[in-house]
Amino acid sequence: MATTPRINRTLIPHRSDARLAELIAKRIIPGYEPSSILDVGCGDGVVSKHLNQSCRYQGLDIVDACIYEQSHDNPSVKYVQSEAIESFMTAEGPWDMILLLDVIEHTRGFTTLFDLAIKKANRHVVVSLPNELFWIDRLRMLKGHELNAHSLDLVGQPEGFKHQFLVNIAKARQLLSKHASRSGFTLKDEYLRPLTAKQPLQQPILWLLRQLGSDQAWSMGSIFVFEKRPNFTS
Repeated sequence: MATTPRINRTLIPHRSDARLAELIAKRIIPGYEPSSILDVGCGDGVVSKHLNQSCRYQGLDIVDACIYEQSHDNPSVKYVQSEAIESFMTAEGPWDMILLLDVIEHTRGFTTLFDLAIKKANRHVVVSLPNELFWIDRLRMLKGHELNAHSLDLVGQPEGFKHQFLVNIAKARQLLSKHASRSGFTLKDEYLRPLTAKQPLQQPILWLLRQLGSDQAWSMGSIFVFEKRPNFTS
């Protein structure tokens, strides 16, 4: 009987005002030593600033994305119309590693870019997703602070600015793992993001909550690393 591969689960504390892409570039990517990276939804291409010089980097994002100021003077970053993202991924590559950092929840198909990334990655696909059940965000909504990606202020904005899906990490893990398995990839590592308090005196409270509750309540999101199984043939 086939056994379910063991998933390594690691905590990476994260302040709410810190940039997730930088955290991943500094703390996660070096452990996999990719020789080339495609960063889909790269924003200003901040990941490229923290990579080994031997790693070939290509950033890709849509022209009207404005979460971060776009870096048009960076030759390693390309901005295209949204419908050209899939065309670029199909025509170019492959890459050692493909990054989909807080990207697929903004797309209609959810798994469309992930399925394409799996086909174009030689070794790893990294996906980060926010945890919509994170209790602090739930409390903030009750106090009148809308979640930025779901706010009604986004009505009329083009796709890509707002979430198309409310993400349940457990369901996302199961769905992405199923799609990955079809193409010979396995979920190898998952990094959970407990909140680091800005005030040190508040940190023991957050630690206690982690001991008492599920990660669905205390983690701000997960970072999944899918790895290609050796000798896989479709």
